[in-house]
Amino acid sequence: MSTLRKPKYVVLLVVVAVGSFLLGSTVNRTIHAADNIYASTKLLMGVLNLVDENYVEEVQPGELIYAAIDGMLEVLDPHSSFLSKESFAEMGERFSGNFYGIGIEFDVLDGFLYVISVIAESPSEAVGLQSGDRIVRIDGESAIGIKHDEVRQKLRGEKGTRVDVTIERPGVEERFDVTITRDRIPIRSVRSAIMLEDNTGYIQLIRFAKTTSRELETALDKLQRDGMERLVLDLRGNSGGYLDQAVEVSSKFIPEGHVIVKTMGRNRSSNQTFKSLRGVNHRDMPLVILLDHRSASASEIVAGAVQDWDRGVIAGTRSFGKGLVQTLFAEPHLKDGSALKLTTARYYTPSGRMIQRDYKNRSFEEYVQGSFTGSEKTADGEESAANAERPEYTTAGGRTVYGDGGISPDVLITTPKRTYPFVLGKYRGWVPFDRACFEFANTYGVTRQDLKDDFDTFLNEFEVDDAMLAAFKDQVRESGLSFTEEEFNGDLDVIELQLKRSLARNLWGDEEASRVSAAGDEQLQQARQLFYSHEMLVQQ
Repeated sequence: MSTLRKPKYVVLLVVVAVGSFLLGSTVNRTIHAADNIYASTKLLMGVLNLVDENYVEEVQPGELIYAAIDGMLEVLDPHSSFLSKESFAEMGERFSGNFYGIGIEFDVLDGFLYVISVIAESPSEAVGLQSGDRIVRIDGESAIGIKHDEVRQKLRGEKGTRVDVTIERPGVEERFDVTITRDRIPIRSVRSAIMLEDNTGYIQLIRFAKTTSRELETALDKLQRDGMERLVLDLRGNSGGYLDQAVEVSSKFIPEGHVIVKTMGRNRSSNQTFKSLRGVNHRDMPLVILLDHRSASASEIVAGAVQDWDRGVIAGTRSFGKGLVQTLFAEPHLKDGSALKLTTARYYTPSGRMIQRDYKNRSFEEYVQGSFTGSEKTADGEESAANAERPEYTTAGGRTVYGDGGISPDVLITTPKRTYPFVLGKYRGWVPFDRACFEFANTYGVTRQDLKDDFDTFLNEFEVDDAMLAAFKDQVRESGLSFTEEEFNGDLDVIELQLKRSLARNLWGDEEASRVSAAGDEQLQQARQLFYSHEMLVQQ
């Protein structure tokens, strides 16, 4: 949930830590060392030497130092963190927007390496790999029983290098071999960019990485060519990323020169005002932004700016409430490939709101769980007691908005509270359930190639029937899970939607699967109706 930016100034970073793990639970935790860097560092080194020389077992000093750093950062805020060399490399890959490989999303199910989906314009798409394919050999070696980490090791590699894979495909009797030349693989920020009914465009943005603004521009251009007249921008589950990308995304909807966000910190260089950029093809179309409790950081910057300038309607539920900016310090400050993600500023929306939730005297778990329980406006529009205690601010149009605790939506659209007795109660998590539906669709799709003739007919008319449900139940029971009819029927709507979505992905691809998901997304469908009912949108 980080808002990241690159440091523009030189910082002398001196590690000072007395980790709480060094102190017994009954010991007075007051720090008696002189309140300066030298004395505190000397204390840390003294403890480290005593542990190294006298502890009952041999210790690794590096592990102790890493633990001490973690302990130090725990007393600062929930978003400052230390990244090992490996973690830093992984984070860089996640936000850089690309890596080199063959271009598949995969999973290992019962020891078999499955292609879940093929990334568009990737080497795997070029050679014809499909969702549902099983990779059984890699460079002549069996891939049966392979582990996730081994898959990444074997399939990723330098641009231009080749990898030979052997494929088993449902409906094809013989295995076949394919040679794939590795190339740059985009890590997408835009997961979905599709047209809904009535010329409404829908874009799902899942992160703010280096390529986010460019991807969004491409998606907007595509949908405008398809006739888009209004837009739902879905930031649900988007935990943030780069600050500059939040500014660029906001600039696409807010006129040039308007304040997007301000940052303020202890160092003067942290005090900056970011305004909407010039040269951006501004769009005046009606706009709805969807949020939930997982929308954080850069997502909240975009939503806050749109709300404060009355540029669109914020719908869904209250966002996470993360108003801190982190700066990454790596080389030359840290020499071992690690990095420090340190909070250096707070950010404020154009109306002056600081939307960070209170994290004092709370464990990290309590801090995160608090995002689930934030009070919202009630359905009849009255302010909750919690909102009454939050500081009030005024938008450009004179509407009241709130700080200290996330972005509250202009229109609250909740999802029904439910226990998911089958999906979660039996599978203990959404991903295994998603895998089960994928496996079923992979087999069922072979028998229903007739559906592939017309996707629109499939979308509007196809229904998961009793025979499909019975076959799915048999598959689940054969996998070793037992369940009651009551548990299964308690999640029947979710099961039917996910089976249809998985089948669409198997027969056509990710875009068609997204259209099936959108049709069954209650929050999204309610948000789409706001273009015809919400005063601010109707006036546009």
